[in-house]
Amino acid sequence: MTLKTTKPRWVVCAAIRNWEGDIICSARHWDNLMRSQVIASSKSWQTAEQGFIDQFCVFMNRQEAMLVAKTAGQTVDIRGCGGDETTLYSEGLY
Repeated sequence: MTLKTTKPRWVVCAAIRNWEGDIICSARHWDNLMRSQVIASSKSWQTAEQGFIDQFCVFMNRQEAMLVAKTAGQTVDIRGCGGDETTLYSEGLY
């Protein structure tokens, strides 16, 4: 007998996604690592959407990521990072 388990989604790290669907991940949006990946890329990132990825490498916008983080029981602190109850910023996650 095989047991099926469904793991809840979890916010893993900050990410940006360009209009072609390419994704760059890092600890924080536009930190040194993310910037170095953008510089090394031949793609355009000027209008990239900021968001997050989950443990399945699925991109989420800031609003979806906030719902996932809250549902997963991740600690979310909205003070001091410009966030609100509906929008997640990496500074409020870790």
